[in-house]
Amino acid sequence: MDLDSAAEELYGMPTDEFAEHRSRLAKQARADGDKALAASIGKLRKPVLAAALVNELVRSGPAELRELTELGDQMRDAHRQLRGPELRALSEQRQHLLQRLTDLVRETAEQSGRTVTEPVLAQVRGTFDAAIADEAAEAAVLSGRLTTVLSYTGFGEVDVTDAVAAPVRRRHLQSVPDPAEPAGKVPKDSEADGRAGKPQSGGTQAGARPGRATTGKASTGKATTGKDSTGRAAARPSSSAEQAHERRTERHQEQLRRAEAEHAEATRMLERAQQEAEVTEQQLEDATARVERLRAELEQAQEESWRAGQASRSAERARHAAEQEAERTAAALQAAREQLGVD
Repeated sequence: MDLDSAAEELYGMPTDEFAEHRSRLAKQARADGDKALAASIGKLRKPVLAAALVNELVRSGPAELRELTELGDQMRDAHRQLRGPELRALSEQRQHLLQRLTDLVRETAEQSGRTVTEPVLAQVRGTFDAAIADEAAEAAVLSGRLTTVLSYTGFGEVDVTDAVAAPVRRRHLQSVPDPAEPAGKVPKDSEADGRAGKPQSGGTQAGARPGRATTGKASTGKATTGKDSTGRAAARPSSSAEQAHERRTERHQEQLRRAEAEHAEATRMLERAQQEAEVTEQQLEDATARVERLRAELEQAQEESWRAGQASRSAERARHAAEQEAERTAAALQAAREQLGVD
């Protein structure tokens, strides 16, 4: 699973199942050890109702969508060329196409037992209208991943900022380098230095062990003196090489100790960063859930407001009719009293 496939799956689902399924996909990514993917999935926004209805229609692929793209190309070209008569003809086609698309959305919803209010249908129509007017809006609509509705003011470009869930491409994990040598291995130059300090064959080996040459049997004192002189001359360079080797070894050991200490500190910092990232991810998920609840409450409040407005207008019409009926009956009563001579 990657972010693209997760988004494709999420934005093809009903809105009432979106949040639960998003949490399930994020949990699955986290269980697979991909915390970055889990965080990215958690950031995918639940679409508002009108955007979800547009996504649903786009994914069903009606022929009207090809008409939308063709009409959009024609209208944008006519606008650029300032061809007025052609624009008027195309504008009439646009109105018919927008009505067909809006009717398709309503029919699709009704087939699944849902009722779509007029304000939501108006948002759907405005979104398709924006897709005809602007190329970027068209691409956003045809992606099938709208998170909010679009609108066109009649001039300029359509604002599609944060209107589409556009995940990054498939993530490519960098391979972890396989170290050529263990951290504690002595460098090659140290090995060479170590070998340089070992006794060598031939005359050098004899010179490296002067004591044996001195205690060996000698036929004359002159011979003994020659061996002593040779031994002392060879002992000095051997001692210097060993000291140099020891100093290099100490430097390498000190470098190793510093590297181990830095690595331990980096490991502690990484653990703290991972803990903070997990806390932040949870906070983000909680905040996203709150935003979605508030958005759902706003949509419900808008629908209730629309229904209340409808009821208020109906009540006003009823009140007006009642007033007219009261005036009519009062006039009739007055006329009857006058006929009877009653004040």
